[in-house]
Amino acid sequence: MSNAIKHKGIRAGLDVFAAEPTGATGEFTDEIVDLPLVYGTHHIGASTDQAQDAIAAETVRIIKTFKETGEVPNVVNLAETTPATHLLVVRHRDKPGVLAHVFNELKAANINVQQMENIVFAGAEAAIARIGLDQAPSEGTLSRLHENPDIIEVNLLPL
Repeated sequence: MSNAIKHKGIRAGLDVFAAEPTGATGEFTDEIVDLPLVYGTHHIGASTDQAQDAIAAETVRIIKTFKETGEVPNVVNLAETTPATHLLVVRHRDKPGVLAHVFNELKAANINVQQMENIVFAGAEAAIARIGLDQAPSEGTLSRLHENPDIIEVNLLPL
């Protein structure tokens, strides 16, 4: 990096240096800090009152957004693709206990839900649940889903 700064006129703002001491104390020498286009701070440059206030405000914003929308801004570790192998589509009446019945049957079959979306139609009479599963339910499990009279139709699709 120091060659690029010296020969190409690149400016650098740094808070981490290759030759930093590994502990809280120690001698620090690095030729890069003597270059005219290098501006540096200690590695604790973010520990100012202003930086701490900004971090606190961003934390509050992220929590508020999650609370209001269920989404986490700036999340970095979501799966890029779903590990689900099958999609269970359940058309049902929008009543308490319908999805609990579905999930209880999946639990009894030791099937994990990888993702889930429940869409309620106008008037809140009917809904459709799209449930990504880590394996296909047996015919018996699918049959038991129909034991709930509020389940209208069940379809299983491979992904």
